[in-house]
Amino acid sequence: MNNYKVQILLNNLDKAHQGPIIPMKEWDTKIIPKTIKRILKEHNLQGTCDVDNPINTDPELADRYFKAGWQLAVELGLYCEDTERVIHVTEEDLYESLRNYQEYNILGEGQDEVIMKPRRPEDPYKPLLAASLGIVCSEENYIPLVQGITKYNKLVDVLHGPSLATVFNRPIRSGTPYETLAGNYESELKKEALWRSGRPGMAKTGVNSAVTEYGHLGGAASVAGRGNVTQSLCPVELKCTFSNFHRNIMGLNYGHKLRTGGFSYIGGYAGPPEGAAIACIANDLLLTCVLQADYVSSYVYDIQLFGNCGRKAVWANSISTQAVSRNTKIMRNKIVNETAGPCTEMFMYEAAVGLMNHSVSGASKTTQPRSAGGRFTDYITPMECWWCGNVFKSTAGMTLKDANEIAKKILPKYEEKLGSPDKGLSVNDCFDLKNQVPKENYRELYTRVRNELIDLGMPLNNIYGEWYEELLKERKTYSLGF
Repeated sequence: MNNYKVQILLNNLDKAHQGPIIPMKEWDTKIIPKTIKRILKEHNLQGTCDVDNPINTDPELADRYFKAGWQLAVELGLYCEDTERVIHVTEEDLYESLRNYQEYNILGEGQDEVIMKPRRPEDPYKPLLAASLGIVCSEENYIPLVQGITKYNKLVDVLHGPSLATVFNRPIRSGTPYETLAGNYESELKKEALWRSGRPGMAKTGVNSAVTEYGHLGGAASVAGRGNVTQSLCPVELKCTFSNFHRNIMGLNYGHKLRTGGFSYIGGYAGPPEGAAIACIANDLLLTCVLQADYVSSYVYDIQLFGNCGRKAVWANSISTQAVSRNTKIMRNKIVNETAGPCTEMFMYEAAVGLMNHSVSGASKTTQPRSAGGRFTDYITPMECWWCGNVFKSTAGMTLKDANEIAKKILPKYEEKLGSPDKGLSVNDCFDLKNQVPKENYRELYTRVRNELIDLGMPLNNIYGEWYEELLKERKTYSLGF
């Protein structure tokens, strides 16, 4: 156990019981919006969102946003919902957390070990991909789906995994013994799937079927040890709960890395894209300091579009990611929330813009995909994971200017449909889980869109690699058509 982190967590848990009391409604509807509006004005950032240039290319503007986000973190701190008290931090607290921050994170072990490092904008160092983003799947599909995601695709570095719809054919009810059982069940299924795919040392993240800490506590022991990850997601805006402390302390008990996230919503309490951007920056700083995150999983979300692939959210994620990348060594897991489903052009376009943006802006890792916004059961296939990994890693080292020009060409291809996205097809309709290959309709779509984006200037790597050759050897009767 990391005793230093434990002591910091305990000190901040004390603050959660001793800090100033503020009713949560006042925090949400008065303090957050008024403070953000004032700080934006003080730093002359109002109206700086440039939807015509969705990927920021101005480093001076990114630095101004960092200063504003830093001020927001120091002025407000992190609100604990359970006690309705504020955990305040000082500038010295933030400086200390940055001074003591690790130089890298080791995830997984053995031949499946990977290293996460801090990245700056335009950094050529390849970021990491975790898959998939907790989309619900049926019990019978869980193991073959995870096999397909991890066995052949060497672009996937960490198993996040789908969520379970049921546990032993019973609905998983949050906060009940069903959830506690589901936590262990999911962890055991992950280990089984990784053993079958020949990647037993791959890092495993959290318990995605868990809504409360019960599921996480239920699944932690099964995946204890070096290189695995505890996931802890905080409420919006600039908040935490006892559940976050439960999860992170549990993670330290079992030797996990701590992945802690807090999201910011355009159109919510943070207000416009500029407000959501500085709230996201403050989250990166506060969750590293208060909850001792080994890496932070915060991003900007557009509440009107139920995703973050529209121009406003792309820009806000761009400026906030660059701000922290340029001014700290905090490692961050940035997420793209695609709204279209599997086997659609729209999904591939959304993922291409969002992942290119995060890669060139300095994200260290992403968790993908969020096919169909996670709205439907079994709407996740290995193909989306392959596509996301290809884009995210291939675009590392691009210039911000080039990425911005390509984004401006891709956005018109899908943005008019963001209000009513294409649902796509379920895994059983476009992917052969038994033989672990995409069906013809998905192969043709994937190849066509990939070639189209290469023609637009996106430097996608040749996907014919070790994993592809291995697939062909085992499935000689199938042609991927790539």
